Amino acid sequence: MDQLDQQVKKLYEENDYLEAYSQHTDLRVEANPKSAVGGLWEEMGQLQFEFLIVKNLQPHHKMLDLGCGTLRGGRKFIKYLDTGNYYGIDISPKTIAYAKQLVQKEGLSEKGPHLLVSEKKDLKFREFSGESFDYILAQSVFTHLKPENIKECFENIGHIMHKSSFFYFTYKEEEYRQNSPKNFCYPFSFFESLAKQYGFKLQDCSKEYNHPTRQLMVELRER
Repeated sequence: MDQLDQQVKKLYEENDYLEAYSQHTDLRVEANPKSAVGGLWEEMGQLQFEFLIVKNLQPHHKMLDLGCGTLRGGRKFIKYLDTGNYYGIDISPKTIAYAKQLVQKEGLSEKGPHLLVSEKKDLKFREFSGESFDYILAQSVFTHLKPENIKECFENIGHIMHKSSFFYFTYKEEEYRQNSPKNFCYPFSFFESLAKQYGFKLQDCSKEYNHPTRQLMVELRER
């Protein structure tokens, strides 16, 4: 085990999971901001964008990019949406720092994107008190969350949705297991149970989303 692997192992042993994951992501951003969020920078950014366009995302819609990272998809949404309509949040301070630099570099500052660090590192959405979004996207977020973190998201996501809102999220489908310190798989039944508990309905959109590593896409709406 090399020095970096030892450092990462220590992070997960000595910290709360989301704090460890935040610091681990910071290290990955330092090494390579584009591969830190899963690589396939252009391919995945375009895939996310085209999917939401098919799902009728319009420039006037207000969008939250949950776990926006270094703006792999966010940069495309910022260009497309009306000024002030893109919100991105991440638990990694260095992803947001890089995202802000990218916005300036690509001449997108005038589009007024809102880029926030989740200081509490939770999914209670207190940063958006009194706000609601037309579209919420969580690309490659639940693949890095523990069951209790996803449950917290389902418990609170309704606070920032209205009756016509769409929440899209990806996951890797298998029996529940943790493949590494930061990679998780879930059966669809896990999300069905949470949706029933918190008053949502789910629709599998995976046939419309050709993810290169076979993550599946789900639509969540109020029941």
